[in-house]
Amino acid sequence: MELYDKQKKGYIEVWLTNKEQELYDREELTKLILSKAGSSKCKVIFFLSGQGDLLKYTEDLLISNLGCA
Repeated sequence: MELYDKQKKGYIEVWLTNKEQELYDREELTKLILSKAGSSKCKVIFFLSGQGDLLKYTEDLLISNLGCA
């Protein structure tokens, strides 16, 4: 898990791996993070790992963006 405090911008980023997604309840984690946050007007944003092949998806995206497909 990686946490990035961006409260000055109004949010806190939480990055979770697939395994961490199984271990943690995001609702409870949000409550815990907000209880420790300095700002009462702060959002918690979760970035979740996917199940696909990252290399293949990245390759496809690059080919598509370059117009080589």
